[in-house]
Amino acid sequence: MDDPRRFLDRISTGYQDAIILLAANHLGVFGALRDGPRAVDDLADDLACDRRALEILLLALAGAGVLDRFATGQFATRAALAPLLDPAGPDSIHSILDHHHHLLARWTQLATVVRTGEPAADTAAPRTGRALRAFICGMKDISRRSSQEVADLLPELGERRRLLDLGGGPGTSAITFCRRWPGLRAVVFDLPEVAPIAAEEIAAAGLADRISVLAGDYHVDPLLREGDEPYDAVYVSNVIHSLSEPETRSLLARTAGVLAPGGLLVIKDFFLADSRAEPAFGARFAVNMLVGTIGGKSYTWTEVESCCRALGMCDLSRSCVAVNSGVLTARRPRER
Repeated sequence: MDDPRRFLDRISTGYQDAIILLAANHLGVFGALRDGPRAVDDLADDLACDRRALEILLLALAGAGVLDRFATGQFATRAALAPLLDPAGPDSIHSILDHHHHLLARWTQLATVVRTGEPAADTAAPRTGRALRAFICGMKDISRRSSQEVADLLPELGERRRLLDLGGGPGTSAITFCRRWPGLRAVVFDLPEVAPIAAEEIAAAGLADRISVLAGDYHVDPLLREGDEPYDAVYVSNVIHSLSEPETRSLLARTAGVLAPGGLLVIKDFFLADSRAEPAFGARFAVNMLVGTIGGKSYTWTEVESCCRALGMCDLSRSCVAVNSGVLTARRPRER
């Protein structure tokens, strides 16, 4: 630890830089700077913002190193950050930043959540409109790279014929895997309000002939279309952290039930060590689940492995991927 006072100051004021960045992203500042430096007056007109307020925001972004400020008074996105902050860029993280913007109101209720044990007040209402799209397309921002890493880690997915991307959101993982392996076909399963977004992404990728979308509630609705063969691979990415322990056991049981003998189950999530305090990202993410769900949490490797073994799964294996994530694989035994 460095100087104790500096340590606490850095933690206690960290929200300020975060909110400055998220507000700018939400307001469209980085999209407006896509084509190069612009003056405050020009930006204020374009973004329908108060000139004085916007200038203060831009100066704070410059002070934080996000923007460059020129002697002319113009501002531009720092070159190294522009590909990530441009909403239209192929490497953009615009949507996940906007999702974090929408999460701010929940996090400010943390003290009340800890007192009551109940999630933040707005969690009962389903996401709609911009908040829904930010959340789902934010999952694309997250999984764009991680899906590539999972594909590198698990080349045996290329030997499979039919994959279920359970709770697959915008279908980024299914798209990545099917691009990698031309012989693979996939089904993306998610809620009815999410399915149209997945269909858009799949069509834009030119893979509608190999990836289909199945809408439903994975707690109660069939995961397999009537008449279809079982899947020989199921991918469950960043799903179980939103579920309680009974819900997770139930979902994994339903998942195992649609796997063919010898089928591969791949669970990707922010796994914790048995201490539950490491890695720090996973422990912090558990707080996000505390304020946003009734029973969600960051799971330990051991907890999920125990669920898989209780279902009779075999050949369990752990791997780390995408900086903060882990991948747990298990197989359904072949019939004897």
